[in-house]
Amino acid sequence: MLLILKRQGLINTLSFFLLSLILVANTFFSIRQFGIIEQFNDIQKNLPLFTEAFVIVFITSVQLIAGITVVIMETLFVTFVANFMTKKKLKFSNYIFPILLANIFSTLLNMTIIKAIGLNDMQNIPWLIWSPVSQILLVVFIYIFFSIIDKSISNNVKIKLGVLIFSVLYGVPLIIHTLINATFFNNLG
Repeated sequence: MLLILKRQGLINTLSFFLLSLILVANTFFSIRQFGIIEQFNDIQKNLPLFTEAFVIVFITSVQLIAGITVVIMETLFVTFVANFMTKKKLKFSNYIFPILLANIFSTLLNMTIIKAIGLNDMQNIPWLIWSPVSQILLVVFIYIFFSIIDKSISNNVKIKLGVLIFSVLYGVPLIIHTLINATFFNNLG
């Protein structure tokens, strides 16, 4: 573990590359599994302006940018909260490795679940939006990270930190989705 911590720049670069690879794989999996291109072609029958290659590149780019943005925002939030609660001076780069791992594992787990259940329509999986898997994995990885990097942090602080991270990273999107749905349905009625 000391070797990993000494070579933090290398491990961060490797993790970033791995996350990018996972997100690209997930995008291609989604395109094929949910027939996104076929659905797009149905909509664009009268406007054959876009090709399938453009759609693939566009969707991959959007997912990649979204995934990287989520990781950066999570890392900034966890860095601030964890340093404040534990009174440590760890940097952004210290936290990015466990956060990348949590997101990679979450993506792989979701892809496995979708493939195992055999879903083939995005409308059949609204529960995936509300799934707390990513946040739970993040809390577990941060807990393990603190157990390895600094044994002086008490379990009580790690648990409080985990609850706070989970509450914010799951609660805020939940509130946003609820407000969006409420606004959408109010506009329909």
